[in-house]
Amino acid sequence: MVIQTERSPAEERLIAAFRAVFDASVMNFGSYNLLYTENLFGREDHPEVLISSDLAPAVELSAQETVESARHLLVGYRREPVEMVLCPIDPAAVLPPAEDDDAAPSPRVPVLVNLTNLAGMAVEDSTVEIAMSTGRRVKLNVQSRVIFPQVRQVPLHQQLDVEDFYGFLDHFMDRVERKRR
Repeated sequence: MVIQTERSPAEERLIAAFRAVFDASVMNFGSYNLLYTENLFGREDHPEVLISSDLAPAVELSAQETVESARHLLVGYRREPVEMVLCPIDPAAVLPPAEDDDAAPSPRVPVLVNLTNLAGMAVEDSTVEIAMSTGRRVKLNVQSRVIFPQVRQVPLHQQLDVEDFYGFLDHFMDRVERKRR
């Protein structure tokens, strides 16, 4: 969500709300491009429900387990060093963004995907499956236009971001291939 387009003030607030969660969760956050995706392997309810439920004893999930089970992810990516950061997000907790909300967003525990822990990646149409060396996987549903139930009147347009992300994936896989030689 770095690429600028003509966006309404409401859409800019939506992007700012997501960026605030990512920035609170990731070191060097400013060097990452950002994209919202759904994890097709994730749960409809947010994984933190598993941790904080009053009805069940607390379950400690690792960062990778949390990301793998999260339905909603922010994907931060950068070309140097080549890496992705998968950051779970709970849209219900973030949306709708308030016009003058100064409250600090709750940080999430992100997962870094780079040349040392990527086991494989497959791209097919609008999905990107990422397998990590630990056996954890996510399957990203990458859409250029997203409607959130909390703010149906404010679609998230990320066509240029999606195009840039697919360019990044080509770059990432080129680096993986060079490393294997």
